[in-house]
Amino acid sequence: MDVVVIGGGQAGLSASACLAQKGIEHVVLEKSEIGASWRHRRWDSFCLVTPNWTVRLPGQDYDGTDPDGFMSGGSFVEFLERYAEDFNMPLRCPVEATGAVPIDGGWLLATTDGPIKCRAIIVATSNYQRPYLPPCAANVKPGILSLNAPDYRAPAQLPPGRILVVGSAQSGGQIVEDLLIGGRDVVLSVSRAGRVPRRYRGRDAIDWQNRLGLLDRAATALDDPRKRFGGEPLMTGRDGGHTLSLQDFHRRGVRLVGRVEGIEGAALSLKSDLRDNIQRADQFAANFCRDVDDHIAQNIGQYGLTAPLDEGEASHAAVTAMTDYEEPRHLDLADEGVSAVIWATGFRFDFNWIKADVFDDYGYPVTARGETTEPGLFFLGLNYLHSRKSGIIYGVGDDARYVCERVQRGLE
Repeated sequence: MDVVVIGGGQAGLSASACLAQKGIEHVVLEKSEIGASWRHRRWDSFCLVTPNWTVRLPGQDYDGTDPDGFMSGGSFVEFLERYAEDFNMPLRCPVEATGAVPIDGGWLLATTDGPIKCRAIIVATSNYQRPYLPPCAANVKPGILSLNAPDYRAPAQLPPGRILVVGSAQSGGQIVEDLLIGGRDVVLSVSRAGRVPRRYRGRDAIDWQNRLGLLDRAATALDDPRKRFGGEPLMTGRDGGHTLSLQDFHRRGVRLVGRVEGIEGAALSLKSDLRDNIQRADQFAANFCRDVDDHIAQNIGQYGLTAPLDEGEASHAAVTAMTDYEEPRHLDLADEGVSAVIWATGFRFDFNWIKADVFDDYGYPVTARGETTEPGLFFLGLNYLHSRKSGIIYGVGDDARYVCERVQRGLE
């Protein structure tokens, strides 16, 4: 076998399409099924947070009638299934790669379907491999349901009572809204995540990020490598996409509290950082809008942009003070009537099964746009693999083309 691609999501399937175009023998191993993380780690009402026009995989761009809309998670899985079928991709599932060791002339893979020898491997398993739970999550009182965000499906699955959501980045914020729509009372432990308006001055935030060059920001430009793993700014594509904010949650009855410091039974201890976290999120939005304003002022002639400030948009840009809330250091979950805790606290990656000296102090692969110093070992689809867009649907195709070019050269 020339190449084994590990992972059957958008990154792995993109690699398969590029390898096939070059006539390179390969197989795609997927431990579950196509688009497994989109199927099993998202709630029922989930929608993409990037517009449909950003869905552009090698050989197959979005060709529907709503480029500015947002696919549901299920629709995106169907897109991936059609993609694999149309390109007759050599997919084997369920087959999990459990070990990878370099050997003379290539690699030896241990899999749940037996060993495979190949000349190169492309690891396309994403950053989101293991849901992370803070250690204190183990101390939640028996009788209070405690679950990871990937295990949440819908408000009806939860017992009667208030719901505590821990984490206010993209997943946490969208789950809060889903609970509110489902008629549930919510307490939100606010993290340090930013937020951006869904639309500003006539365009979607992702469109502006692209125009500002933010999606092309190189991994080497990060002042702290840990920023590759931080929570994504609060945003949603639900119901056509709209702006989410902590202020709006507060207005809709969500009780906002600081970050969780610890739990003992029903006793929740909190950091006194709620005010700072609200201001941090607002400042993130204000900075984004300021950058858009500056970009328009500097390029109005070049682009011919007509970008009026729509009614109501100014509130998305300003740092908004909130005074009518408490900032408690302790909460009794029983007294608050909390029946369930949803931990929207992110994921961890794990590449320990790959026996190669190509990882940094955080266990993250060190690559030149996906190519490692270990012959025949490549990565694809990771956050900031090459640039900001490497880890999102919009950028994975460009990286896949580059990686497969490098694979081809190595095989020659």
